[in-house]
Amino acid sequence: MSVIRCDVVAKNKVLFSGELYNIMVPGTEGELGIMENHEPFVSALKDGVIWARTQQEGGEVLSAAIMGGYVQVLKDRVIVICDKTRQIERINVDRLNKDIPVLEEKIANLSETSIVSRSLLTRKLRWCKVQLAAKEKEDLYK
Repeated sequence: MSVIRCDVVAKNKVLFSGELYNIMVPGTEGELGIMENHEPFVSALKDGVIWARTQQEGGEVLSAAIMGGYVQVLKDRVIVICDKTRQIERINVDRLNKDIPVLEEKIANLSETSIVSRSLLTRKLRWCKVQLAAKEKEDLYK
């Protein structure tokens, strides 16, 4: 079986490091499927889901929501660096459904001069929505 070495990291956290059969990442120009001996490239990533299989058939499926980042593909290795990541099975939908309206209200009530606060709250809201969208599509990644 052919495999590719893969590292998925976000800031100071390693989400995955090991061998995979394949990995899919949300490139800015569309989904990118990567397997062993892929042509080398570097691409920006958009918010979305990465998923990977440890074996061609019957292997474990790994999936995680990500917020932005980059992927570097070498002949025998893939490195994914993202701003934020959370494994789909660890996403708490109830918490997100409570947090989203609170963040939206806080943003709506900010003064126009609160640029930094607006930016931080908007980023938090974006991350909540990315996770919620990923969780809603969880069955697609099994």
